[in-house]
Amino acid sequence: MIDIKIFEVEQGFCAAIDAYNDLHIMIDCGSGSHFSPSRYIWQKHYKYLDYLVLPSYTKNHLAGFPEIVNQSWQHNIPIHFLVFNPTIAPEQFSDLKPFPAQFGNSLTPLADEGQTMQIDDLKLTFFWNKYPEFQTPHNLSLITFVQYGDINVIFPGDLENEGWQNLLQLGNFRQRLEKVNIFVAANHGEETGYYPEVFRYCHPEIIVVSNKNDQPISEQMMEKYQKHAKGTPSGISDKKVLTTHSEGTITISKYLDARRNIRTQHDYQPSVYLK
Repeated sequence: MIDIKIFEVEQGFCAAIDAYNDLHIMIDCGSGSHFSPSRYIWQKHYKYLDYLVLPSYTKNHLAGFPEIVNQSWQHNIPIHFLVFNPTIAPEQFSDLKPFPAQFGNSLTPLADEGQTMQIDDLKLTFFWNKYPEFQTPHNLSLITFVQYGDINVIFPGDLENEGWQNLLQLGNFRQRLEKVNIFVAANHGEETGYYPEVFRYCHPEIIVVSNKNDQPISEQMMEKYQKHAKGTPSGISDKKVLTTHSEGTITISKYLDARRNIRTQHDYQPSVYLK
């Protein structure tokens, strides 16, 4: 089984992957007044965090990182692997502190066509634009593809047009896009993260937008994403686009051979199924 949670946060982004074999992965470190990644780790009684993926080098996205590190020291909850764009270092951005020395990177800058990690039935594939060819934090976002059974999700961070355009030149990247059925909108569903060329290759069933609780997605962007999402063939799901602003925390799950499903924090129906 697997649960992929996309949390409702006020700063940045945060998702967690909990798998049947006590595999725990956190993607990004956004937080807010009602949620923090370190609190989630504590409440879920993690004994360790297998992978901490840091897609974006901005204060908002790294808001919860110091607390996770402090918690790992104080309560002996080790972080086994850190994953971030291997061509850059935090000190290249003046407002961020370097990562603690004990945290190395699991990715190599020599991987020109992306890098894949296989953990039992779970596959993680990472792509990135290179520094100094790109110098803005958004276009240096680490893009994460998650594949488990019939779940194929992309987490593109804060990627913007130039970053999308460059990565679309990679055959492996386009091939991964073609498999995606759950698309997490880049840069919180804002227009700067929307690159229509992506949807020549990617035809998702559902699009998920992680946006601040006081910033709903614009009507214009909602219409654009509605056009790109196929929805469920059987019509079971009544929404093609889900937002954390409207739905709260969104959970994508799969148990044994059952169909994958999506449930939301604010949805009082039992489940929303994807066929």
